[in-house]
Order: sequence, then structure tokens, then C-alpha cells
Amino acid sequence: MENCPELLLVALIPWTETLHRVIVRGAKLLMKFRYSESSDGATLRITSDASGMELRELITHLKDDGLLLLPAHLCGSLQALEINDCPELVLVDPPSLLPGGRGLQALRFLQKLAIRRSPKFLSACLVSSPSRFLFPSSLQSLDLSNVQGMGTLELLSNLTSLTSLNLGRCGQDLRCEGLGPLLGQLRELTVMGCPRFFAGWNPDARRVLQHEGGGEEQRRQIGSSKLQVLRTGDGEGLLAAPICSLLSSSLTKLVLFGIKDAHLECFTNDGLHLLTSLQELEFWKFDDLQHLPAGLHKLPNLKKLSVYNCRALRSLPEDCLPKSLEYLNVRYCHNQELKQQCRGLMGTIPTITL
Repeated sequence: MENCPELLLVALIPWTETLHRVIVRGAKLLMKFRYSESSDGATLRITSDASGMELRELITHLKDDGLLLLPAHLCGSLQALEINDCPELVLVDPPSLLPGGRGLQALRFLQKLAIRRSPKFLSACLVSSPSRFLFPSSLQSLDLSNVQGMGTLELLSNLTSLTSLNLGRCGQDLRCEGLGPLLGQLRELTVMGCPRFFAGWNPDARRVLQHEGGGEEQRRQIGSSKLQVLRTGDGEGLLAAPICSLLSSSLTKLVLFGIKDAHLECFTNDGLHLLTSLQELEFWKFDDLQHLPAGLHKLPNLKKLSVYNCRALRSLPEDCLPKSLEYLNVRYCHNQELKQQCRGLMGTIPTITL
């Protein structure tokens, strides 16, 4: 059901036994919108065949305020849930997303959760019980975009199966405290719009555990990061030596995005050269970047170097590029001096894109 602005009531629909996905977009539903097995108010009934065809995925994309109540049987089947563009939706305290006063943690088979552009969703629970775990430990992928108020990642510390984490515009004050234990299983991390996320963080294993709590198993995890891909527009402090040392054995791809007035100060006294497992490095939209950071030649496994829309970039590093480099891309960097320097490298680097 899409683009039905006058739709106020959804009648009970005899869903087929193969139903796996439900999408509601752009519908002006009544104030009480429920996913429920009852017929109270405007009800959308989602059921599965008695023979066992389970509902695996549920997508909600609602524009209006309302009460979202998931049917109890989803606790044992739901694997993916998205909540998009619900600016007034709040996870009430105590959580009552499911019958019986249960919250998201009751969805014990949930693997993928995305909450986007719903800034108030966690506000009530974070005020009343800031240390409460709100998400089920079964999660493998978590996407929080414009969800405010977390402050740190400590409320995620129960997510021992999490391999992918995306944080976008989750508050100017969001810090990476609590990230250390997650690095023992995370494979991909994206952080955007959280300007001081990494600033001042020293991920020394003993110090992290003393501050955040944890035992020998977490000490082992912090000492052996599994993070392979990191994308961020919040590079302040990221390339400090302690962080790069922690990521050196696992990180294979690093993508850095420029933000307004960014001058790559994050490379001052950096530990970039410590990322010895790095195979792909990308810079995006640093408007005032004139020179790439020194030390790239110390990255022994770097194969792909891409620089996009860095219009002020004038030259490649004076200390040359690593011999392992197989691909160089300076597309949309319009400096002719730079392009001429890249042409001079043709024949030494297999693929060069100008």
C-alpha cells in the first residue's frame, strides 16, 4: 500500500500463507495504528498459515503518530524489522511494543533492525533507565539513523552477535565508549554525523575494560579486532596511533568522507601507517585537501587508492606510493598538475582512472 494519503482504515485482509513482507508507505492512518491479532481501531492483521509458514520480515514506514503493537507470535519468527520516518514514535517505558509489556528484546530471533529518522524512539527509555539493554542479543545488523540520546554505545554491549553497525546523525554528543568489546565481532562499522565520536578515545585493552567493565573474554576480543570495513565522516581522533594499532591486524577497507570545513586535521600525528592490513583506502569530498597524508608507502598491502571530489588536491605524496598499489583513482579531482603526475605513473600502476 503506497501513496494513499486519504486511507484511514485498513480492513482485515486474508493474507496468503506465503506472506513474508509488509510495506505501508504514505498512508494517513488513524491515530491508533496496530499490528495486532485483535480488531481494535485501525487494525492490520498479519497472520501465517497454521502449517508453519512464518512471517520473516516486517517493514513499517509510517508518517503519522500512533501506537505500534506487534503480535505476540512474532517473538518466535520475526527476523528483520525496519521503522522509518516516524518522528513522534517513542518506545514507551516500560517497553510495550509487544503484548505483555515486552519490548524489542522479546524478539529473540531478530537479526536485522533499522530505525531511521525516528529521533524520539529511545528517548523515554534512555531517561528512565539509561543502562538498560534495549535490543535483542540475536541482532547481527543494526542501523540507527537520526535516533537521538544514546551518548555512548554501552547499551549495545549485550549484542554479542553483531557484525554490522551503522550510526548516522545520532547526536553531536555520541562517543565511542562501549565500542571496544564490540570490535571482537564487528565486521563493518559506519559512523556519519557524529563529529567527535572517536575523539580522545584510547582503546588500550586494560583501560577500556576498567572503564567499561568486562572480563578476560572481552580483553581477548579488544586485543584482536575483527573489524574489516570502516566508513566515517567523523575522522577526528580516528587515526591516532592507539586506535590504528588496535585495527592494524583486521582493517582492510577505510573510507573517509569530508564534512564542511574539514581540512584533514585528523592526520596530524596520525597512525595511518600502522594499518598494515589495509587494502583499500578512499577519500571523499575534502574540499580543501591539497596533499594526501604522508606515509602511504608504509602500507604494504594497499591495492586500491581512490580520491573522489577533492578539487584542491595538487599532488600525490612526496614519499611515493606503495609498490603493492594496483588501482589509482583521482576522478573528479580537476587539478591538471595532479593528473599529469598520475600520467607519469602509467605503466607502474596497472589501472589509473583520471
